[in-house]
Amino acid sequence: MISSLMQLPMTFPSRVGGPTTREVGFFGLNHRRLAEWIIEGLDPGWTMLEPRWKSIEDALQALEPVPLLSRYACLALEDWTLVLNNGPMGTDVGVLPSHAARELECRAIRAVRVDDDEPGYPARILEVYGPRGKPPLALERSVAAANDGGRWVFETSGTAFEFEDEAAYRRRSKSSRFTGEMLHDYLMALDVPVDSEPDWRTVALIERLR
Repeated sequence: MISSLMQLPMTFPSRVGGPTTREVGFFGLNHRRLAEWIIEGLDPGWTMLEPRWKSIEDALQALEPVPLLSRYACLALEDWTLVLNNGPMGTDVGVLPSHAARELECRAIRAVRVDDDEPGYPARILEVYGPRGKPPLALERSVAAANDGGRWVFETSGTAFEFEDEAAYRRRSKSSRFTGEMLHDYLMALDVPVDSEPDWRTVALIERLR
């Protein structure tokens, strides 16, 4: 795993870290403020640690998927925060972006990229939430092309951003209507530094103690 990681570009979301990095959360907020907000919403059995990781290898070792999610990592990514966790199937940010947009009044994004040649169910999903998003979830826009094991589904919701390639949405093949490259381009257009490496040393790690 480690040798193959060294050959891949540091891009999020992507296969670079296997199931841990195929889904990620991006939050337009300081990473420590976000970590404090997350832990405030959890029961007293959680605590915050500062392990000072050196690289993505440290992160993947600490966030190896487990049957019951027990760790959230909040990582500084320039002006954004990258969130990863150790959910049973890899990172699963769930409803965190929606809640953060409403309670912290920041833009928050769920992004999923599993390309067609990867193990598991292929999917490209972009969900953008923000203070001006539509109630009750504060959703600004979602675009998704996914195969849940049976057939491909392509769906959109909300108002399209001006940078979207809406002509692609009319392609005959649903899997090609929203590709991994398109997801990457959309995130860049949203000013998310998806090609940058997080600051592993200052990670705020939220861990379940019991």
